[in-house]
Amino acid sequence: MKRRTFLAAAAAMTTALALSGAQAQDKKFITMDSFPAGSTPGQFSIAFTQIVQKHLPIEIQVSVGKPATKSAVDASQQKVDLFLTAPTINQFMQTKTAMFAKVENAPELNSNLRNILNYNLGPYHIVVYEDSGIKSLNDFKGKKVFLGPPAGAATKVATQIMEAATDLVPGEDYEVMRYDWQSAETAFLDRQMDVYIAPTTLPSPSVQQFALVSPIRILGIPEHAWDKPSMKAALGLPGRTIQDIPAGTYDNQANKEDVRTIGSWVGLGTHKWMDEETVYNITRALWENIAELHATAAWMKGINKDTLFHESNIPLHIGAYRYYKEAGFDVPEDQIPPEAK
Repeated sequence: MKRRTFLAAAAAMTTALALSGAQAQDKKFITMDSFPAGSTPGQFSIAFTQIVQKHLPIEIQVSVGKPATKSAVDASQQKVDLFLTAPTINQFMQTKTAMFAKVENAPELNSNLRNILNYNLGPYHIVVYEDSGIKSLNDFKGKKVFLGPPAGAATKVATQIMEAATDLVPGEDYEVMRYDWQSAETAFLDRQMDVYIAPTTLPSPSVQQFALVSPIRILGIPEHAWDKPSMKAALGLPGRTIQDIPAGTYDNQANKEDVRTIGSWVGLGTHKWMDEETVYNITRALWENIAELHATAAWMKGINKDTLFHESNIPLHIGAYRYYKEAGFDVPEDQIPPEAK
């Protein structure tokens, strides 16, 4: 009797494992580069992944830590399926400028990239703790400053802001802290540096957690800096806007007046070789369940039919384009993929 019971249990387990294996084989696995959970891209990636995995037999394996420039190159070489695309990075790749100046095949790599949708990343937050005594960008002298990850597009913007607003020389007048995004958040929370600069949504969970530790001050770009060549260069790139951060956006925010800074747009991107049906299905799943995305965070309500193509400067993926055409979206001519022409 015991032997028969054991054999029956073993048979049931074998059947369960076989079914589990079959289900795993039926499920499609794709990879995605993202950012820390408290960041704008991190919040979007979590919500997007949950929607796709809830409504489709797809599992998205998410990794964080890379700068967006590295993710763009990796996607262009089919090393990752989904990534944070940025119009500015696409421009740098297409024109072989900035961090891509010495990358001979940068335009070719850029031509391999495709978009699915764009959204507002948010304004550049220049954050200090109120007890640091820092009241303006000129007060960074002798301080430890995080401008962004090494070789990152956001780092270039922060450097352009500092160049326009001050006479301080990075590496000489202040120490440039070299972290990835997640490590930088931890370092600022632990008071291992004095200034944290990052583009992020309003309000930002990352910035709010700083304010929970100690009162913060958010610095703006001074009026005289907006006419400087470096600032005009920053704003002259695709995906860049002027945006205000209102006073009172965060609990424990010391400044009582709105501050003006640079805003930025990014998107969900892929590469041209990504399976058409897969991209079609994940695009459809997102838009047919857009209420779930909007319920995740107030800022995500800004992702809608009126904004999803805003500031994009690479073609849509053929799968996304197919869905948008079927669903009646008005696709701009310059975003129609070459595969559809």
